[in-house]
Amino acid sequence: MHWYYTEGELTVKIEGEEHKFSLEQLIRDSSVYKVRRKKVQLCFIILLSVAMGMQLYGGGIPVNQDIYFYIGYFLTPVIIAGVFSSLVFLFLKFRKKEFSKLDTMFQEYLP
Repeated sequence: MHWYYTEGELTVKIEGEEHKFSLEQLIRDSSVYKVRRKKVQLCFIILLSVAMGMQLYGGGIPVNQDIYFYIGYFLTPVIIAGVFSSLVFLFLKFRKKEFSKLDTMFQEYLP
């Protein structure tokens, strides 16, 4: 597999076949990733805020506890938000399963 970039086009040559991709298409594909990342980050922040707010509103911060209690007390909403955000990421990633032609070629020919 050989590739080169000239005049706004990326050309990938695989087994004698040339495939050309425009710079605009590559930028559009990379912007999809950025949008998905922002959605997952926003989901994490909202879930963390809701979980932490419910926890603090429900009972406040307990007093006279061991340090490990406080670590678990504040880490639990982070873990919950992280798990749900990971599920949202997987859902957004595999929802449409739209692979560009370049992605499929790299998946087929790269080890």
